[in-house]
Amino acid sequence: MKFKYIFPTIILVFLSLVLPAQTFPEKPNRLVNDYTQTLSPDQINQLEQKLVAFDDSTSTQVAVVLIKSLEGYDVADYAVRLAESWGIGGAKNNNGVLLLVSLGDRKVTIQTGYGVEGALPDAITKRIITNEITPNFKEGNYFGGLVTGTDAIIA
Repeated sequence: MKFKYIFPTIILVFLSLVLPAQTFPEKPNRLVNDYTQTLSPDQINQLEQKLVAFDDSTSTQVAVVLIKSLEGYDVADYAVRLAESWGIGGAKNNNGVLLLVSLGDRKVTIQTGYGVEGALPDAITKRIITNEITPNFKEGNYFGGLVTGTDAIIA
């Protein structure tokens, strides 16, 4: 009887040691990070300048991250963990916003810290993705989608 529980326990312990943990890129010193080389340096700088100016005037930090793949993780979960790992919005005010795009998975999410949830609830972020970002992405205009998306977030 006791042996029927030992084998599954050994398997679970083995899998927990073998399966890789979720890893994130190192915390950058920029608000716009394109790990896919989709945007040109000029486009990255334009977005960066806009988001830095917004951060300086409001203390609300908006970050944009483009990655190749979620590696099987849920897009919202990945974004929340990445935002926490990088400290987007700061621990004191928790007023960060992360716009995450996974090109290989064709997934987009906007995750907010508690400090901005009142101004940017889930219904609004979904509307921004649906109305501003996705139409541009479908046309292959990733920069345009990020510009209109970040404009809507800022508004």
